[in-house]
Amino acid sequence: MPLIVAFIFMLSNAHPARAGHGNHANVSMGESLDGVVEENVLNNETKGVRAFPPQTKTEMETRIIGGREAWPNSWPWQVSLRFATMHACGGAIVTDQWIITAAHCFIKYNKPAFWTAMAGKHDLHKSNEAFQQLRDVALILSHREYNRVTKENDIALVKLVDPFTLNVFLRPINILAGPLRLGMECTITGWGSTRENGPHVSKLQEVNVTILPIHTCNTFYHGKVQERMFCAGNEAGGVDACQGDSGGPLSCFRGRWYELAGVVSWGVGCGRAQKPGVYTKLQRYKGWMDTEIQSYEGYDYTGANRASDLVHCGRAIMPPGSLGNASAEVVDSDEDGPRVLNVSTAYPYSWPWQVSLQSDGVHYCSGTLISHDWVLAPKHCYCKKDWDVVALGVHDLTFMSTPPIPVAEVIDFQGGASFPPAFDLSLIRLDSPVRFDPTVSQVCIPHEDDDEPDESWSCMTTGWGSTDATPGVNPDILHQARLNIVNKTACRAAWGDELILNTHLCASAAGSTACMGDSGGPLLCQRRGLYYLVGMATWSSTTCDPTKPAVFTRVSAFQSWIAEITDELN
Repeated sequence: MPLIVAFIFMLSNAHPARAGHGNHANVSMGESLDGVVEENVLNNETKGVRAFPPQTKTEMETRIIGGREAWPNSWPWQVSLRFATMHACGGAIVTDQWIITAAHCFIKYNKPAFWTAMAGKHDLHKSNEAFQQLRDVALILSHREYNRVTKENDIALVKLVDPFTLNVFLRPINILAGPLRLGMECTITGWGSTRENGPHVSKLQEVNVTILPIHTCNTFYHGKVQERMFCAGNEAGGVDACQGDSGGPLSCFRGRWYELAGVVSWGVGCGRAQKPGVYTKLQRYKGWMDTEIQSYEGYDYTGANRASDLVHCGRAIMPPGSLGNASAEVVDSDEDGPRVLNVSTAYPYSWPWQVSLQSDGVHYCSGTLISHDWVLAPKHCYCKKDWDVVALGVHDLTFMSTPPIPVAEVIDFQGGASFPPAFDLSLIRLDSPVRFDPTVSQVCIPHEDDDEPDESWSCMTTGWGSTDATPGVNPDILHQARLNIVNKTACRAAWGDELILNTHLCASAAGSTACMGDSGGPLLCQRRGLYYLVGMATWSSTTCDPTKPAVFTRVSAFQSWIAEITDELN
């Protein structure tokens, strides 16, 4: 007997009442080639049936106040919608290829290639759980009349490129067919916060809520709850959708199975008295859902808007707009020296070529991905093969969404060993090639004949770390700063003619990687909508002296060497 099937039988024998509600004689199942028990997709009686439902009403009641961790895989229609590799919203499976969620999840980022859907998931921090299934998104259909101000029509459908394989731990749920009765107890599930302003949790949470009268809710919310919405929670507070997620399901028990009554839409605070959660009433959208799903059935999306279409160099997922057109700015501080004003937190995974060089699990330098196999980094980082690793697709150094890749080879540019370094570049070959996706892709390398950047170029640098010059910056979170290019005449006047060579570029000190507390950061300049790696940080003033520009190795001067090495070894 395959291991997974044996595991399911052991659970059934240990907890007979947890095998599902009602008589399961009509549930059609069969064993797939890989040992996972699959269900008959057309069998409607399996929809909304939990793998491990509560045994009694008393057991359900113990979950009302504050919520608790759900039994793993006990809510088989629960989905994690992921922006890049980061959990962003909840959702519910309504067919093997369609998910229902909230429209407000896609206000800013509505391109399918940015999103994936993960089902069969319990612990978001575990990268390979037994029953998880990851699918690319083909289509996002937000309601055309969604109103960001009034929150009306806060509903969206997500179509997957490939359908989920349904089984006892992964199955759809029907939309609530009967009336949504006052006082009905339903359950919110998701990976949201367990307290107001608290961090999101990694393990799926569940909490029971009670359906409240709409007139009571409108008293609390001054008439803002519309007829296609409903409220659920507790007038006294303590129970709310912050235990769930935006777009997450509110499931109601119907005697033998659960049905989907709503998705998390909006509210005020978390668990506050007289501020219950507000949900989109899905019954009122059943016709819209059926029409949209039928309209898009039969279309092949396998070649449209996929992550593979994003495999072009230098395309940032979300070009940073938070800095606007502001140039680097420094002010004096009597106590701590100059303070960098233009450093901001990067949008998660918006610089997909940024890598973290690590030794013994500790970040020590930044690098830049230039191909499936190669990373460019400063030679002064002293990366070691068979010892160091490269972490890709990283935003928060405390959370790695994928395992780091070992360093297979380090090739230093052969030049002088003086300091400050004149030829400060190394090529790092990865032990295995990376697959490009929205969170991991290559930067463009400028050609040696390209124009050298000047003061008119728009340039950025990125990195981790913090210093006295960057108060309030979280050193574990990737941050970014806009840089002004400084011409060589001014740079040589600051550092001396003998130190600034033609293989160098200079940029304003205020946003340099030394000021940000990191080493090896890239100098990225945008031309024709693409980002080019024009420089690698080599040295700068450790005190962020505004009269001393930051110095970068000019990458275009080494383009022939980079091409020769990477092509030869590939």
